[in-house]
Amino acid sequence: MNSALFDFQLEFTFSDNWLADLDRQVSLILSTIEGTMPLERRLGVMQDFVDKPPAVVKSLYTAEATKKISEFIPWVRVREVVWLPAEQGHFRPKVVITRA
Repeated sequence: MNSALFDFQLEFTFSDNWLADLDRQVSLILSTIEGTMPLERRLGVMQDFVDKPPAVVKSLYTAEATKKISEFIPWVRVREVVWLPAEQGHFRPKVVITRA
């Protein structure tokens, strides 16, 4: 499993009092492997693409994160996912969130 996908950064294009709660909700979705959350097996990001080429991983992760965040937190959307370099040639997603 590629643990680098769980090392992500969030950026919001708005500020409000409920931002800390939203940060917790988005972090829970992005740090959970799909199928591992009792009572809500759809929560989380699927991981069956981690052994694919980097371009495929980036595309599938972006699509999965966008889908899951809009499904479980319908009042926000993923505006973009920016890929930041990490150690040893890995990359790390920066998920930019905006209001729906």
